[in-house]
Amino acid sequence: MRGFNILLALLFSTSAFAQHTFSVVAVDPVSGEVGGAGATCYETVNDIADVHPGVGFIHTQSYVNYTNQQYAKLMMDGGLAPQEIMDSIQVVDADNDSTIRQYAAVDLINGGRSAAFTGSNCFSYHGQRLGATYAIAGNILLGPQILDSMESRFNSTQGSLANKLMAALEGAKVKGADSRCLADSVSSLSAYMIVAKPDDVGADYYVNLNVENVYPADPIDVLLQAYEAWKDQNLNTSIEEEKISLKVTLFPNPTSGITTLESNIDGTFYVLDSLGKALHNQSIVSGINSLELGNLSTGVYYCRTDDNKGNFVFDKIIIQ
Repeated sequence: MRGFNILLALLFSTSAFAQHTFSVVAVDPVSGEVGGAGATCYETVNDIADVHPGVGFIHTQSYVNYTNQQYAKLMMDGGLAPQEIMDSIQVVDADNDSTIRQYAAVDLINGGRSAAFTGSNCFSYHGQRLGATYAIAGNILLGPQILDSMESRFNSTQGSLANKLMAALEGAKVKGADSRCLADSVSSLSAYMIVAKPDDVGADYYVNLNVENVYPADPIDVLLQAYEAWKDQNLNTSIEEEKISLKVTLFPNPTSGITTLESNIDGTFYVLDSLGKALHNQSIVSGINSLELGNLSTGVYYCRTDDNKGNFVFDKIIIQ
């Protein structure tokens, strides 16, 4: 019997609840996508996910109790903010012991809101990392460097939300990232990633990848291979090739608030602040488009012209 099976038997012999390990939930305010990814030294991991297309994403981990998970789901369905969900779910814990739980949540409101809760009795190392558009959480970890690496990789990776989630997991591909797997020289045993577009219905998510119990391979490696295969099948042309073919011209620029966009894109034009929050958006068509930006204060802004297929062009616009 492999070493991790012996350790799992000791940890789970008195509990029917899974002790899942490291994960990330995140949103893309521009595309409206929501997503999550995670890994664990356990036979399955995607059961931590609660997906709300066009709204947000919740992870329920550490002695997962599905009554608590359903309660969190109902709160997000009811429009509560991630921090309100964290505050409430501690009070109504189904077993009256929130100290062994860990949650993370994020939504799309106001450019992204996130929150997490890590109970004091979660197995060490345990912790969380938060940004406006993401929440990273983990327990039974090798150390804080696992969460730090996940956050760094998420923030430094360009491109789609799926790319960023995959990069975050790759940041945790360290032997024993889940410390139960240290003796077997893998980071974990199972891994998953889901990305939902705003119009996804049911469980037919835009990206839905799950690899389970793949020892002696590292599941993060296997998930990456599955993701690359998904891209080959679903993206006919690479993003970089598409970007080269996209053409956008703004004039005049600087502008007093009314300007013209000429492009070969049918999609959406966004004006973003320095944190990536969308301040203005409007549908555009290939050719000439009139933009009215008079509601924006004087300053320099980023703008993104998006074909709504995962391809986009960044630029800057100056409002005088």
